[in-house]
Amino acid sequence: MSHLKILREINNYTQEYVAEQIGVDQSTYSKIERNPKNLKVDQAEKLAQLYEVELEDILLQGVTLSFTHNTFTDKGYGYVHNIFDSPQNSKSEKDELINNLKEQIEFLKTQNAQLLTLLGEKR
Repeated sequence: MSHLKILREINNYTQEYVAEQIGVDQSTYSKIERNPKNLKVDQAEKLAQLYEVELEDILLQGVTLSFTHNTFTDKGYGYVHNIFDSPQNSKSEKDELINNLKEQIEFLKTQNAQLLTLLGEKR
């Protein structure tokens, strides 16, 4: 499930409402929600304001969150489901997930190093 969809659902917003808030039609927002790589910077900024989160949280890609229930507070916090405690996940599925997470960690480390370099150049 897309992190944008999760943010929308925990805030009880419709796609139509979110689309209106960021200045696109519902079908365009639906595409953005399915593939956040198509999100423009100004749209991401509007989403961050709408959901009261950091811009980085909106730009987060490739991370799947799963919530155990739909009871959330006004701020949209919930309980994250720990997939490793789930008996329906086989060892091979868990191993594949672990490998995917390791790849994501390495990518994020590289991205973090690049960002730190850019920040250092601007000082």
